Amino acid sequence: MGPLLSADQFPVSLTKYISTNNLAVATVVLAIGIGAIVCIIYFYLYFKKRIFFTTHRISRILEQWISAIIMEESPESIVMPGRFYRMMEKPVAKQFVIDELVNAKKNFSGSVALNIVALYQQLGLKAVSLKKLRSKGWHIKAKGIQELYMMDQHDALTRIYKNTNSRNEYVRMEAQTGVIHLTGFQGLRFLDVISYPITEWQQLKLLEQLRLSQNKADFSDKLQHWLRSKNDTVVVFALKLADEYQQFDAKENVMGCLVHPSAQVREQALKTLVRLSDDRTAGILLGYFTKETESNQAYILDALVTLASENEKTFLSSLLEHPRDQVKLKAAIVLAKCCSDGLALVEKKAAMQPEPYRRILLHVQSVA
Repeated sequence: MGPLLSADQFPVSLTKYISTNNLAVATVVLAIGIGAIVCIIYFYLYFKKRIFFTTHRISRILEQWISAIIMEESPESIVMPGRFYRMMEKPVAKQFVIDELVNAKKNFSGSVALNIVALYQQLGLKAVSLKKLRSKGWHIKAKGIQELYMMDQHDALTRIYKNTNSRNEYVRMEAQTGVIHLTGFQGLRFLDVISYPITEWQQLKLLEQLRLSQNKADFSDKLQHWLRSKNDTVVVFALKLADEYQQFDAKENVMGCLVHPSAQVREQALKTLVRLSDDRTAGILLGYFTKETESNQAYILDALVTLASENEKTFLSSLLEHPRDQVKLKAAIVLAKCCSDGLALVEKKAAMQPEPYRRILLHVQSVA
């Protein structure tokens, strides 16, 4: 390492800026910046602390009210402390009360649930939720929709329904769940108009919501229309509805989906057809076998273990010559299970050509 530079050798371009005045200015700016950050942190923690104590006080009052309302016939008989209404003037307090009431509503039913809804309206909290529907923030709008349907606000149904085809995924998910929560099977009418996909998760949520619904209705006529929808995910969901609610009248339309251009639709159509099976189903499935994807072919052969009969023996025997060993194996299992001489056919094949049929035979015998 070379010798350090002396003061008179230091570059003039640097000494020009590192003067006493510049250092003083930099120190002041740095001090102001640090002070501003400290102030911001202080006020942030201060307001967080205030919010915490406010919500804590409201929480204690609500816990007392919820315990009391279980013993009362109506919320009008419950006297809320004056300080509760003073705290309710703050938006954060109103939102906390809404959240607490929504959570309480999930855990109660009958007269208690009705009282919770009545208090929600009595405190003017419905207006807060309705205001959220006009928000441009998707998370605020979705929150408002959830509050309204959880609080059984049927008069907000039209406004909720308008959001079932929202561009935002989370808004439309809440809206779709909401219309079913409020109207049961009649709420499925949004399937007529939606153009955006229904995710797998949302389909599960909607099916679960339908199971909880008290408003049962016949949707068989609509189902046939949904099975012809241009929205592939609507078709998939309609197939799941046919499966879940055993819509045997829709079987012909379900079979029509076996030639759908979407592999996902065809896969669900296979599953639904198996659930709606009769003595013709095995033959129908094999009729589409050669046109299907590898995964769908595997599903068909797995389903045939319980559906096939002697009528399918010829086709299944031909699959023993299939180029893929997985198909050979699954076909051999179906033959052994469903045909009187199926196992003998596999044994004969193994004797003529040990590889791979000897291994296939051993596996068939192990699962027989």
